[in-house]
Amino acid sequence: MAKKETLSPAAPMLPMLKTVEQMSKVSGIGENKLRELMDSGELEYIQNGNRRLIADAAIWDWYNRAKTAAKSPAVQGG
Repeated sequence: MAKKETLSPAAPMLPMLKTVEQMSKVSGIGENKLRELMDSGELEYIQNGNRRLIADAAIWDWYNRAKTAAKSPAVQGG
């Protein structure tokens, strides 16, 4: 008797690189802001013809550099 292979349900394949429009929908950052960040050199991207493609890792890298640390409630006076 042959062993039956079980296939797990396929996870949705998300693109490795996203367009500005796609990244805006996923990240919640506006398209214009993403373009500003790319123009200023703060956000890495790949130029493919007229399209600028952004990796998820580039958004997280920018986030880690741009975030502001939260203050504890005692410091805020609460």
